[in-house]
Amino acid sequence: MSSHFIPHFTGRPQVLITGASGFVGSHLAEHLGKIGCDLYFLLRETSRLDLISELKYTPIIGSLDDLKSLEPILPRIDYIFHSAGLIKAKSLDRFMAVNRDGTANLVDVAVRHATNLKRFVLISSQSAAGPCVQHKLKTESDVAVPVSDYGTSKLAGEQAVLTQKDRLPFTIIRPPAVFGPRDTDVFVFFKNVKLGWLLKFGGKEGFVSLVYIADLVDGISRAAFNDRAIGETFYINSVDDISQWEVQRLIAETINVDIRPLRLPLSIMKLVAALLGSIESFPLSRDKTRELSYRYWVCSSAKARALLNYEPTCTLSEAIGETYRWYYNMGWL
Repeated sequence: MSSHFIPHFTGRPQVLITGASGFVGSHLAEHLGKIGCDLYFLLRETSRLDLISELKYTPIIGSLDDLKSLEPILPRIDYIFHSAGLIKAKSLDRFMAVNRDGTANLVDVAVRHATNLKRFVLISSQSAAGPCVQHKLKTESDVAVPVSDYGTSKLAGEQAVLTQKDRLPFTIIRPPAVFGPRDTDVFVFFKNVKLGWLLKFGGKEGFVSLVYIADLVDGISRAAFNDRAIGETFYINSVDDISQWEVQRLIAETINVDIRPLRLPLSIMKLVAALLGSIESFPLSRDKTRELSYRYWVCSSAKARALLNYEPTCTLSEAIGETYRWYYNMGWL
């Protein structure tokens, strides 16, 4: 375990964040504000602001397909954190329009106007690399083979950054499944455990990497403000390899409930996703079902530990406890 990384700045870094109104982006923005950065957020007219209502920032109204509003402020920006993106869409084309083309647009405007830029940090995803064929930790140097439309689009976003690698000081972060306060995705597991269920997708035990949101933003910060991370890609994990079933058992211990197995055959999951997956609030899409059909979503954080001196800030049980208490206090559970 380690304490949060606090860099030493000679001035106040000017930081632009996309996706600051989302789960990961809001935590990242809060962290960067606390360590002494001045914040600029690219926001849409329709962006929800509840997660950033307590933060001091300068809003820039625009979108990833219309970035003219950024041009006047980019010469003063020191760091860009690109966290915006789609995690659910009805088609590959829609994913690509945001996660690939939107990233390419931001890279292009940064190269042309961010003349003092020290780093462009892309928040990608483990999905860009794809799962493991066997139970062996994937590393950053392994060939990326995404299995979902989402993963394909996130890898395309990475490639949009790499095409400008000679003109852009970049770092790519590939988080695995992220959990913590404000999350609505892994929350599904907390909710089902509270109801007494241990979900078993496909009937076979699956293994995953996980990252607690506080660890992720600490790892992102370590990468952004370390010159050794320029041109590099990193997995940032709290746990490199753990059974999905074990995670649910830890949640059950925290909540102090008994759980019983609920086996979900892939054929049933695919049918449900086909029928209900297009509903915005429904957690299971066809694309997500493709990912869940693979057993090994594990990757190594060894590179981040070695190059960035990264370590998780708390144990997994402590992180689960903090997350549960937030859900409970907010009335979600």
